[in-house]
Amino acid sequence: MTTGHVRGIDALEFIKKFCLHDHVSGRDEMTDAQREIYEVIDEWWKKFGYGPSIDNIMTMTGDKGRGNVHRKIRSLLRAGHLKGVPNMARSIRPAYLRVYKIEDR
Repeated sequence: MTTGHVRGIDALEFIKKFCLHDHVSGRDEMTDAQREIYEVIDEWWKKFGYGPSIDNIMTMTGDKGRGNVHRKIRSLLRAGHLKGVPNMARSIRPAYLRVYKIEDR
């Protein structure tokens, strides 16, 4: 997988160096179930460049109900660990990521 470059810096290195500390410090306040969902969303963004669906999260975490996943996502949104655009599919992302096309809406 190729990554983009920002002024000669690899994009993943940039995230680790300048952004990673912001979301790692806040992860201590999450429950284990919330942390698992957060990590699934974070890894999905790193791998595909867009957010997972609720069904994708259910599959990866082993949750059996969409409502359970949705409730945990809502609590992560309220706590500020995740961001998203209301009524827009796959817009859920870790708060440290900046996606300009989504945020401009």
